[in-house]
Amino acid sequence: MPTVLTRLFGRARAPRGDERTAGLRLAVALTESGRPLRTLDLACRLALRTADCAVAVVGVWSGEGDEHRLTLPVGRARDGDARALSEALAARQSPAQSLGEQPRWIQLAEDQFQPGSPLLRRFDLHWALILPIQIDAGDGTQVGFVFLGGRAPETTLDHPLLREARLIWSLTRERLARPATGAVSAPGAARSGADGWQDAPAALALVEPERVVAVNDRARELLTANVGRDGKIWEPWLLGAVQRLDAAGVECEVLTASQSRNRQLEIRVGPIRGRERPRFVCLHEVGQTKDDSADQEAAMRMLSHELRTPLAAMQTSLELVTRGDAGALTADQSRFLGTARRNLERLNRLLGDLLDAKCAEAGRLAIRPETVDLGALLGEDLAMFGVACREKGIEFDATGVPAEFRACVDADKVQQMLHNLVSNSIKYTPAGGMIRIWLHDRPDVAPGAGVRLARRFGLPLDAFTLVVEDSGLGMSEEFLGSLFQPFCREDRAETRGLPGAGLGLHITRGLVEAHGGEIRLDSHPGQGTTVWLVLPREPSSGRVLIAGRQLDGLRTAAANAHLPEVAVCLDVRARVGRFQPWEVEAAATEVREFLRNLARANRHPAAPRVLREDTPVSWQLAAGLWAGVALDPDRLAPAWQVATSAPESSLLLAGTSWQALDDDAAAIAQPVAPGSAKPVG
Repeated sequence: MPTVLTRLFGRARAPRGDERTAGLRLAVALTESGRPLRTLDLACRLALRTADCAVAVVGVWSGEGDEHRLTLPVGRARDGDARALSEALAARQSPAQSLGEQPRWIQLAEDQFQPGSPLLRRFDLHWALILPIQIDAGDGTQVGFVFLGGRAPETTLDHPLLREARLIWSLTRERLARPATGAVSAPGAARSGADGWQDAPAALALVEPERVVAVNDRARELLTANVGRDGKIWEPWLLGAVQRLDAAGVECEVLTASQSRNRQLEIRVGPIRGRERPRFVCLHEVGQTKDDSADQEAAMRMLSHELRTPLAAMQTSLELVTRGDAGALTADQSRFLGTARRNLERLNRLLGDLLDAKCAEAGRLAIRPETVDLGALLGEDLAMFGVACREKGIEFDATGVPAEFRACVDADKVQQMLHNLVSNSIKYTPAGGMIRIWLHDRPDVAPGAGVRLARRFGLPLDAFTLVVEDSGLGMSEEFLGSLFQPFCREDRAETRGLPGAGLGLHITRGLVEAHGGEIRLDSHPGQGTTVWLVLPREPSSGRVLIAGRQLDGLRTAAANAHLPEVAVCLDVRARVGRFQPWEVEAAATEVREFLRNLARANRHPAAPRVLREDTPVSWQLAAGLWAGVALDPDRLAPAWQVATSAPESSLLLAGTSWQALDDDAAAIAQPVAPGSAKPVG
């Protein structure tokens, strides 16, 4: 019986193996081994070999209620008291408490006062990555986490160690919670079909000896950009690359992807687990140029950190002086110091807004959803806003916000959105006016294909709407067209002297869309403004709302360019249970490639302008359910028949046909019996 270590490194390899493939081998060992803690212990020891990692431990929660306790069965700190670390991680304010499904990243350079900062300072750490897991150690499934920490202030999530750790976590998080069966399914299938597979911070493929089973979106984009636009070009190249590495007996090699364009890709292969089993393959572009937006974001982060450090010191000094610790102050001195303190706070907020605005433009606003009582959190902010309104003589009504409202969101970001909206309302509402805030759990108040798709296919759509209404100055119709642009402010006599940088609504829209929601605004001069924030109450609903928004956007762009199109769906959910998870993922890849290739083959002159490289044309709403846009509807049915008749096509898609989604919103909103939709073509 081979041990975990021989599965991981192979019998003929040196104990350390190729460091560039350690992550893939650890992932395979975790999915196949019946002793995951032993393999995780090896992963922690490998992490501690790097100079940038000072702590690598696995924590496991056990018991309930008052008996809820934490143990650290494997891993260690490079130096320090392991018992003290265990106590700190188990403390009520620890970032290891109340973990959601997503990793938690803490970096003191981003925010010196965020949750988890005291723990990092106590052990002289500058960053930490917490990966939630469930482990079946033979005596029942237990909730746990992997905690990595280091002392280098400049470490980011792009560090090779952290990318490898997230790769292992994303490929194995579902399998750790179940006893090993000896078979490896497509990653991420246990939760929602493709989450772990798609969330992996690497370009990944599953490859059998004679075919490519599945690739995630990162790998598809990388192969398309470097080898060829068509899967018929890059699939043989990928198969040949894996076969070449096997013949040479190596796990990693840099290969030429395109002679004409001088492109190279680094190919890393995981261990072979049997002739008929797919194996993991990881791809990386060699010598790729950095994205300008990433460089700008990094520069903004550095600037923000460098400026916030002296600002924090100045604020602390001012607080000590105004409190009287340096001696008694006269009335004039207190007034002047108060003015300086308020301006420092304003400058600090402006720095944060600039950073968020830059991240929103690049689509990189980080969202860390977790289940919280949103009613209690917002209640504290609303009480503060009530005081500000009373001081200005504005009527404030927040009775429509329930005292208790559970939601899986990024609470800090929701509070930031509310602060931006209410601050605008207070700023632009004169004395004697009114501000009203309410929250309800009816997502259908905002039109959008996401709501209609959920109803059409019986998908759960748990969302809520946060509304901020005021009777203030309002906005002109001309200004509404550019309202969400950065640094955009209306130039009117009554608004010209009011402070502000014009970033609040731009940032709010980015935060809403990062959650998967949408923002709606209605305003009239002299009559006030109403803003609706529709936010998903849990992540799967966010994916449906994102699909609906993108579908609406693509159809609008096609209509404006007079490009023939039709919204379509493919529903094979009734068949999914008879197929393996990796077969479902392979079918999803085939569906995406089919609609993409159909759109690329369109000879309409406006097609290249509407369909850019990053424009999605299909969305997986659930396992076995896809919605999309056919930009050449006349060719859809015959092309699909030819594609699904090919020998390499998935059996899951055999004999299926695309159905047209009715353009009538009322018709789409009504439940439709299976098979009653009209076939296309």
